[in-house]
Amino acid sequence: MDIRDKMLRIEISEGFERALKRNFERLRENARREWESRFAGTDPSDACVSIRISSSARSSLSPVPAAGFLARKARPQTGKMRPLLV
Repeated sequence: MDIRDKMLRIEISEGFERALKRNFERLRENARREWESRFAGTDPSDACVSIRISSSARSSLSPVPAAGFLARKARPQTGKMRPLLV
């Protein structure tokens, strides 16, 4: 292999590297632009959420906890299982 072939290979590999860098930079810019267009500013889901806090004694005596899992209903005494719709 002579020096020309080695130089040609080096130039080709450098060209590939530059092309990959340009493509990666363009990909990052597009991702950044899309992220900012979707999530910049106020969150649209904030308009759907409302929180009410009350300090009445009645709310503190609630038999059902305000957060967590509810207990599963007991099976019927007949032993037959009903299909659950989810």
